[in-house]
Amino acid sequence: MISILVLSHGDLALHLLEAASRIDPHLAERSEALPLPWDVDSGDAALQLEKHLKEMQSDGEGVLVLTDMFGGTATNIALPRLEPDKVEVVTGANLPMLLRLGTLRGRGMTLHDMAERAVAAGQKSIHVASDFLKTRRNPTNSNLTE
Repeated sequence: MISILVLSHGDLALHLLEAASRIDPHLAERSEALPLPWDVDSGDAALQLEKHLKEMQSDGEGVLVLTDMFGGTATNIALPRLEPDKVEVVTGANLPMLLRLGTLRGRGMTLHDMAERAVAAGQKSIHVASDFLKTRRNPTNSNLTE
């Protein structure tokens, strides 16, 4: 089973994984959160990440690292550890993304395919509410079918 590591500044990683695990308890299996203190030293954070990745790669199926935002410390320390078929990084982590991963694990997908599907689920869940509601009231507008 592909492992999931949620990595962020502050407690966002903890809360995202906790919320997703409450909705889908199976997500707790082989999933971890690594919250980084706001004043973390990048070198120390990189060592923490290395330790987690080594532990999580023990079964050889790979680790999908979800980070809070592209360009932030979490992503910056994760990107150098990117290794095809072993470690994949997805930025912009959100709850729908995690929930989608819960339904995908154990289906024999590649790490890269799971990452792509997680991104699609995360993007699909983002809406401007007034536009979404306007479209729902006016079925001739096809913006939601994309």
